Amino acid sequence: MTAPPHRVPHPDTPESRARWLHDIGGLSVEEIGWRLGLPPERVRALLDQRPSEAVPPPGAAEGMRLVRRLARRLRDRFGLGTVCLALMPRDQTDPVPMIAAAAARHLVRVLQARSAPALVGLSHGRTIAAMVAQLPELRGGNLRFVSLLGELTFAHAAYPHVVMSQIAQRLGAQAFPFPTALYAATPEEAADLLRQPMLRRVIEMALQAEVWVVGIGRAAPENQLHQFGMICAEDLAEIVGQGAACEILGRFFDEEGRELPGALAARTLAPAASDFLRRRVIGLAGGTDKVVALHAALTGRLLQDLVTDSRTAVALLDEEEQAEFAALL
Repeated sequence: MTAPPHRVPHPDTPESRARWLHDIGGLSVEEIGWRLGLPPERVRALLDQRPSEAVPPPGAAEGMRLVRRLARRLRDRFGLGTVCLALMPRDQTDPVPMIAAAAARHLVRVLQARSAPALVGLSHGRTIAAMVAQLPELRGGNLRFVSLLGELTFAHAAYPHVVMSQIAQRLGAQAFPFPTALYAATPEEAADLLRQPMLRRVIEMALQAEVWVVGIGRAAPENQLHQFGMICAEDLAEIVGQGAACEILGRFFDEEGRELPGALAARTLAPAASDFLRRRVIGLAGGTDKVVALHAALTGRLLQDLVTDSRTAVALLDEEEQAEFAALL
């Protein structure tokens, strides 16, 4: 095996950050400005400066090749349609802002494509909310968004990372919330609720959506659904004891990406696991604590597109393969 490629130093100045995103990330001037909060003229001025030692040209070229190779490796390994990788500077520990920016760009490309969907389903969560905050203001067309899962806690309080109203404002689109708790008290109550005209219409719209954008959660007490009172500790402990590895749309899956059956699944007010296979599902997640959950979702072919950070992407590979991409760690 050849030695790992030259490690690419990470940026710590505005000029080196801009050059990092341009040379390694392959981003345009407008995208860099969007990421750094700078006007295009300022970005061009930074890129026109003499390159600093933060990103030497040989390392930059090798870094770009590594990112593309890594994306291809994940795409081929897990049968994905698209892989978008957000490069993580060494001094950054929270991947959510980087993933959110990459996801926003990817969603804009999807919405502006010739075969753009007219109806998009959205889950909720911290990464989804951060993505919506990064979206540019778009107007025109008959685009609609629909929530894919219940949005209220057991106490009927609003979940803080619901994004329907925000995305309607930013994109000038119609947005349809899912005005109920994520889990009913019993399977019978869930069936009764889904017979209500308002909820039935939302579910029907969710199943008509050609594209879903979802977050991937951990099967652990740190799961946001548990932290914000959408799932109780007893239910979470029971499903974890059954071998849960990841959560998507309030449904829990084992390490092979198979939904765990039982009372909780029957009480979940969200599309069924079988519905994942009938549309383009864009999954957002990153960080070392999400590797197990992401691997389960990818193994089960629950996602068609993946947006994550470069460190998490490397961690999804077999251990012997990770040395090949050591420069991205």
